[in-house]
Amino acid sequence: MNKNLFSLEFVHLEDLLFHETCDFKRTVKLAEEIKKDGHLKNPVLVASINMEESEKSSRSVGSRCPHPEPPRPVDVHPFMASMSNHELLPGNPAKDGTQQQPNHKTGGKLLVLDGVNRVSALRLLNIPDVLVQMVDYEDEKVKLFSWNHLIFNAPKEEIIDKIRNLNLEVSFCPLNWGEEALKHERAISYFLFRDSIGFVVSDGMNHTNHTNGDITPEEKVKNLHQLIATYSSRSEIFYLDSDNHFLSIFEHFKNSSAVNLIPRFDKKEILNLVQKGILLPFGVTRFIVPNRFLGLEVSCLVLSAQTPLSEKNLFLKELLAYRIKTKKAKFYQESVTLFNE
Repeated sequence: MNKNLFSLEFVHLEDLLFHETCDFKRTVKLAEEIKKDGHLKNPVLVASINMEESEKSSRSVGSRCPHPEPPRPVDVHPFMASMSNHELLPGNPAKDGTQQQPNHKTGGKLLVLDGVNRVSALRLLNIPDVLVQMVDYEDEKVKLFSWNHLIFNAPKEEIIDKIRNLNLEVSFCPLNWGEEALKHERAISYFLFRDSIGFVVSDGMNHTNHTNGDITPEEKVKNLHQLIATYSSRSEIFYLDSDNHFLSIFEHFKNSSAVNLIPRFDKKEILNLVQKGILLPFGVTRFIVPNRFLGLEVSCLVLSAQTPLSEKNLFLKELLAYRIKTKKAKFYQESVTLFNE
């Protein structure tokens, strides 16, 4: 791989592994935007990982996604016309919560930390390459948090009934005990509703394979897929970080119904799940990476070109040098909020 000052480089999509599913509706929208604009903005965040090529890591479960073919003109709209094409896209869960890695013919060793929807959009457009920012997964500065889901227009009784239909336990739990409850091995998530009533959702004892009442990571992820599906298919979701004061959130978003607080996974757990071919639902993990590079737009002509990666990375080196020379690159040490994403 080509190394440079910014750890930016072009790679093949087939060399990427997912740790989460894509948001199909968001992916289709991105594909349309990319096709219209003719470029991809913001590098995909990836980490190089040590992972043996095995049947577990490359198995095809719950989907029939073909290996990426050479780029050719593709109209995105047929994907919008029929949601049955949903199964053509990698990284989507089957009805039982299982899913497949997007590159089932190769043992990719670049784990996508942020950018699964962009990668999936490029696949819909049959674009073979993507610009990535490489990070050190073992770096202590690379932190992993969870997003929380602010759910709109979903009545409390409806949410609870759907969860119970999954044979999951729903137990009353005050907000001040919510974070502590999430630390329990069987806890899946914690719901706080607009009326300040909170419930912890946990796996029923009949679903466990352990005598001590704990559940396996596979079961926990499967339950999380099914749980999120109870509201993601019909309700709008806004992602919140863990620093939000949840009760005040309801005052700012009048049509919001509930907040789903999701337990944190650690980086080792993510690797173990990837090794087993198990993906988390979209909108759960939130990787915090220092020195994130944004705003570097790359033409789809470059991404689609049938030229070696070495030549594309030489072009990238010249592009970065030009951006720096013309003072187009700026470093912000403080946190920033973007309003053009």
